[in-house]
Amino acid sequence: MNKDILTLVNSLREGTTGKTCMGTGNYSFDIITRREYPNGFVVGKRNKYEEKIMTMEIGNICGNVMTMLPYLGVKTFPVAKLDVSPQGYQMKRDMKAYGADVRFVDNTLKGGTTILRCMHKLDDQGNPTMGHKGSTAGKPWTGMSARPCRKYLSSQNGEVETLVDSMDFTPDVFFFDVAQAGHRILAEKLREKGTLVYFEGDSDGHKIEDEKRRTAAKRAFLRCIEVSDVVKMSVELVEDLSFADDYQDKLFIQTLGAEGLRFKLGEGQWIKLDPIVNPDYKDYEGAGDWTSSTLIAALCSKGMLKVKDMTEQTVAEVLTMAQQMASYSVGFYGSKGLIHTDEDFKMQDNTLEMPHYTKKLMYLHGSASAGYSRTSMGILQYLPEDWQLLMPDCPVDAEECLQMLKELCEKEKPDLIIGSSQGGYYAQMLKGYKRICINPALEMSKDADVKLGSHYFVVNRQDGIQKYVITPEMLQGYCRLDAHQFDGITDFDRENCYGLFGDKDADWGYCKAIFAEHYNHIHTYPGGHKMEYDEIEKYLMPLVKELV
Repeated sequence: MNKDILTLVNSLREGTTGKTCMGTGNYSFDIITRREYPNGFVVGKRNKYEEKIMTMEIGNICGNVMTMLPYLGVKTFPVAKLDVSPQGYQMKRDMKAYGADVRFVDNTLKGGTTILRCMHKLDDQGNPTMGHKGSTAGKPWTGMSARPCRKYLSSQNGEVETLVDSMDFTPDVFFFDVAQAGHRILAEKLREKGTLVYFEGDSDGHKIEDEKRRTAAKRAFLRCIEVSDVVKMSVELVEDLSFADDYQDKLFIQTLGAEGLRFKLGEGQWIKLDPIVNPDYKDYEGAGDWTSSTLIAALCSKGMLKVKDMTEQTVAEVLTMAQQMASYSVGFYGSKGLIHTDEDFKMQDNTLEMPHYTKKLMYLHGSASAGYSRTSMGILQYLPEDWQLLMPDCPVDAEECLQMLKELCEKEKPDLIIGSSQGGYYAQMLKGYKRICINPALEMSKDADVKLGSHYFVVNRQDGIQKYVITPEMLQGYCRLDAHQFDGITDFDRENCYGLFGDKDADWGYCKAIFAEHYNHIHTYPGGHKMEYDEIEKYLMPLVKELV
């Protein structure tokens, strides 16, 4: 590690002993990848590339701040509502591994987890750039706008009050990065107890086209500023800072990208700090989060936890520290790359106490998909809290997949197996278990997703791999399974393997007749190949509860 940075980190740690920060807002499961060009890169040409996975861990603004601060000596208490997907549990493990106290992190059926893929690549002119691609409950999206899988602290039903009442401490700092009512109320209550409130302003809504929504977003943004002590914004998201003149009791910070940053303390004027340039730049993704984390740690370390105790000189000093750390961080891939390269930093035990389940179900996904998909998230919405849903990612090789699933079933002994499309194909062959096959693709060797050649998964998988290849040998394996899939059916199977078919399924609807030749229970619903959430609730869940 750079000696100057090591000195900075050690000095912060000396002053942050016993300091605490609670935070809530945006969390995501980040898959950081880098494109490599084995044949070189030629401008104006389609260049062959290979995508290398670098890290897969918790990320996004609040997720990063809550896991960066422990590295700087500040104990963190993230508040998060995650789901029960493998990625949701991994995010909680990551928080714990970095040193966060996860007592306020919940994995529940009503929670949410967003997966974000960050791609380092070259643009058409050969310049380094970043691309973002993600999936929320199996719905692919690009950019940073679609977040239906994020679940925030609610302002309803006394949720904030219950949280505050359960706390046996008052944090030194409260961090939040989304202008939600629940976050604002929590900030207000903690500020009344003496906590320094740090708001990372995500947006004032000025880019929203609809006037009513734009006005509502601006109002929510300003209400969050009112209950905050330190407000940090980027020039990309918040351009007009004229509102800052209306407040004399706050520290405002605006990051300016390559131009550095500027700040305004109380009644003072805006003061600009020049950037600290890192010539070994690799990845800017976590720079802003390191700025916030280092600033919070420096404020704790120097006893500047009240705006009245700050001066323009001391603010400039701690912001320079933050700039130094942020500049150093861009020399590594991944938002927390610098932590990964620090051999002296030891990750903590990340063992979680898992809930007790009374029933265990298994969901098998369709082709080119993953266990964490839109259908499995739909099923989770309607399961009792004490029912577990296993969601394995199925291997592409059919015979390998069937063997893996047989071994998994032998180990887990599920009370019910639910398979959709290709998953229904496999579920039908897992004889001896209760099963529901939703629009099973019973002639998988004819499926477009298993044709010879290269294909892409449509959602993010646990291993982060996006591309797969079907070889002649693998296709022959599908043909063999097609030919023998109904071998060994027993009376138990005929009575306990149910078929659920959409009457508008144009893909595999004809398989209903094939299925009916071997099994006794056929059900239909008015829909297509993929079940919508309301169809899952109305037609699938009654069958699930009947069989379980």
